[in-house]
Amino acid sequence: MNIFQLVWRNSFRKKTRFSLTCLSVMIAFFLFSILAGINHALTSNVSSNNQYRLLTSHKISLARSLPINYQQKIIAIAGVESVSYASWFGGFFKDETNQLAVDHNSYFEMFDEYNIPVSQLEQWKKTRTGLVIGQAIANKYGWKIGDKVPLISSIWMNREGIFTWQFTVSAIYQSADGASNEKQIFFQHAYFDKSRAYARYMVSWLTPKVDEQADVDEVSQRIDKLFANSNGATRTTTEQVFIKERVQQFVDMAMVIKLVVIAVFFTLLLIVCNTMIQSNRERLNESAMMKALGFSSRFLIAQVYLESFFLLALGALLGCISAQLCLVYVRHLFTDFLPGIAIDNVHYLNVTLLVFLAATLCSLLPALTLKRLTISNTLGAKA
Repeated sequence: MNIFQLVWRNSFRKKTRFSLTCLSVMIAFFLFSILAGINHALTSNVSSNNQYRLLTSHKISLARSLPINYQQKIIAIAGVESVSYASWFGGFFKDETNQLAVDHNSYFEMFDEYNIPVSQLEQWKKTRTGLVIGQAIANKYGWKIGDKVPLISSIWMNREGIFTWQFTVSAIYQSADGASNEKQIFFQHAYFDKSRAYARYMVSWLTPKVDEQADVDEVSQRIDKLFANSNGATRTTTEQVFIKERVQQFVDMAMVIKLVVIAVFFTLLLIVCNTMIQSNRERLNESAMMKALGFSSRFLIAQVYLESFFLLALGALLGCISAQLCLVYVRHLFTDFLPGIAIDNVHYLNVTLLVFLAATLCSLLPALTLKRLTISNTLGAKA
């Protein structure tokens, strides 16, 4: 019998204990992987598309609007390549969706992660009441090009004194990489601004795009300095910082993940260490007998290490698989709030390293016991 067969049989000698310990390890790695998937969305959602896009909003609150003529003033700043803008519509069809009025001349040229057929995009630009919708929205409601769609806004009233706006589906976008949200709706800001009953010539935020050679932080400071003494003072950040801040209004995800990693590591040490110490104590006579038959201490220590590694690796594998399946649902649930939730390949490397390290630490005490084990004392005490 080789060492791997021995490890396999010893691992399942106490099936209930092994199963419960493996379940504990699986839950720990499940939580770790779930939070890692959310953290991936925070750290790579924007930078994977465009690391040179900024977001300029009102300094006091995103709910406050800025004059639309800030676009011409910002584009004159050195280092700024182009400027687009958008306004939050706050509308719904059967349920609330992410609806934005955007600059039809520049928005989709800047946000190139939205894949729109050229013919449809041109048609949308020519249609004042046209909509650009995500493929998920089209699938959900069965909309197709040319359909008339009423959207009800919870914020904006049109000049007719009603909150129901009529639009026509002109284009459908898709996201090839899955990082962009396919549940958004866009329409022309020019039509929106002309048709709304109040707050004309205002936008919710502007999106400057910085030259690749320019310093992003320096350009951000220049923009905010330009409007520092005006009624509409601004705050400019990168999109990535903005998304992180929006999520951290609810929870500091970076701190949560650090705490979970620490909790996972110490939980693994306590649970698996206790299991291996107990298992080794039950087999001391067997270990002494194996030493008497010629097996070295190194062989017995390797056996304990492989048992620890097998237990941790199996739990980690099941936890990662469960988290991957769960994130499919979580990604759909939070697609409006935080698109791009996924487990990065680096996470699996971290899990592997954590398993190796935990297996080593969990084997230290049993290894020390086996190293000091004497055949005469152990078998003699039993006799």
